[in-house]
Amino acid sequence: LPFVDVAADDWFYHDVVAAYHGGLLNGTDAVHFSPDGAMTRAMLFTVLARMDGQKTEGGKTWYSAALQWVVSEGISDGSNPNGKLTREQLATILHRYAGHPKAGEDLAAFSDAGEVSGYAEEAVKWAVGAGLITGMGDGTLRPQGGATRAQVAAILVRFQENREGN
Repeated sequence: LPFVDVAADDWFYHDVVAAYHGGLLNGTDAVHFSPDGAMTRAMLFTVLARMDGQKTEGGKTWYSAALQWVVSEGISDGSNPNGKLTREQLATILHRYAGHPKAGEDLAAFSDAGEVSGYAEEAVKWAVGAGLITGMGDGTLRPQGGATRAQVAAILVRFQENREGN
């Protein structure tokens, strides 16, 4: 990896390697991945467009083509593209991208399950049931907390593995 901020003993190392070499995520510059940095909605739109084989170059902004694509596909309404992505928004957008698969997991094991927004509940249940979101290690989901770039790398790698396994 070209990133000075990703070490082999980081919990996210293998996921960042897979996401980077798989063409899902780039660095924030030539030598930084910014694993603890916030993931924006525009970044996720661009990643999903790449995953789907869509053209992501061109347009008024670096994410214009991806934004247009996610809106046209009903994956997102495209609002607040530069806003920080929450964990429940990530689950919801992936759930829509995956075609609204059935939810399969009770969230009662997580002490903050009641903090999942109504619009995101089915998606978060699906993401937990599919093993995409495993919680924070302290028994919480932190659904309205920001999704870091390292967390998104891990979730996207799991999502890809699930898709390839089916």
